[in-house]
Amino acid sequence: MSAHSAEEIPAMDLTLHVESPAAGGSSIARHEGQVVFVTGAVPGETVRARTEAGPAAKFLRADVIEVLDASEFRVTDRRSRFLAGDAGDRPLFGGMELAHVDLAHSRELKAEVLRDQLSRIGHIDRSVDVAAAPGENTGLNWRTRVQMAVDNTGRLGMLAPRSHDVVPLASAPLATSAIAEVALSSLRLPGADRLEFAWAGDRGAVIVRGQCDPVALTDLAQTLPSQWSILADARNGTGRKGAGATGGHTKLAVVRGEDQLIEEVSGRDYRVAADGFWQVHEQAPQLLSAQVNSALSDQTRVITDLYCGVGLLGISAASATGAGLYGVEGAKSAIENAKVNAKGLNANFDASRADRARIPKSDVIILDPPRSGAGKAVTRALLESSATTIVYVSCDAATLARDLAVLVGGGFAIESLSGFDLFPLTAHLETVTVLRR
Repeated sequence: MSAHSAEEIPAMDLTLHVESPAAGGSSIARHEGQVVFVTGAVPGETVRARTEAGPAAKFLRADVIEVLDASEFRVTDRRSRFLAGDAGDRPLFGGMELAHVDLAHSRELKAEVLRDQLSRIGHIDRSVDVAAAPGENTGLNWRTRVQMAVDNTGRLGMLAPRSHDVVPLASAPLATSAIAEVALSSLRLPGADRLEFAWAGDRGAVIVRGQCDPVALTDLAQTLPSQWSILADARNGTGRKGAGATGGHTKLAVVRGEDQLIEEVSGRDYRVAADGFWQVHEQAPQLLSAQVNSALSDQTRVITDLYCGVGLLGISAASATGAGLYGVEGAKSAIENAKVNAKGLNANFDASRADRARIPKSDVIILDPPRSGAGKAVTRALLESSATTIVYVSCDAATLARDLAVLVGGGFAIESLSGFDLFPLTAHLETVTVLRR
């Protein structure tokens, strides 16, 4: 193939009428019949947008540079409130794709995307609404887990969209109040790759990734109040060793405090590693566990919980029904915590990949996979299992639609499918699907 066969398309300024929402938080427009994914628009608007230069493709990507005819649902971009100092002409950061959209309308856009993906990918025609979390009225202050980028001077911020450039911030965006109160502008972490915040109840943990200057770690410990534990990659050579690697990360050293947090849901404590998986929205654990439990009866005898993490959904369901529980999770550290969290229950756990697990005879199977979904091996195992009920919790509409198509084709029927806006002002949402056969 000739080195010149791939045509390079230069950046262009286009006037576009924005038609509909797209997955990922962008919107769809068309230019001379070609699809354009537009960032920063609201469906129904006319905008001037600048396309990205690059190789010729079936579609273009563009960013809004001027709104010519604004939607009634456009609001002032909320990201500006998090910037350090005067925003000026500095770029905004990624991760808040719907920051410029009225909150209630953003849920309608997510519902439209969900319905489209169910139909287009799963061939499932179903009207689904996306509900707000209890008490949610601003879309702000809900994240209990936040990752911050660090620039080459040690300043904290977030990455600009589709870029490795760090936009310095004064406070953590969308964070629950305890995290949001940390003044990022006063912190410097030279040598660090990123900073992770986690908060549970009245305590939190800060995890410093990369080879941070040890002096900066000492300064961090002096700056943050005592309710914050501080951990760092063990290669820094600072502090005592923690409980071990979790989530595929290097071992953590405890600079101060503990390497575990305690989450409380419906009167039961759940121990989770400071860098372990937990539902991000502060209302999500209670809401999702209640949704799962409502699908079960007190006649349930055995529950299998795939991708169980530290056991939240399965343990809650077993507590509510009195059923035996078998949990599967690939992270060994999470399984150790799940065993502690299931105290008093008839529960067994296996540190194994879900697609390799041998599912015991079960009445109910709960699964909450990562964004990649369950996939062929797991959906096949679900169909071959004895379960008459599946409760599928998903954070990705596309992979959910793919997997539901297999399950419905194999004999399950969708009893209910509910959407929840547990990632407000971002492109993401959570769903709970109940299937029976």
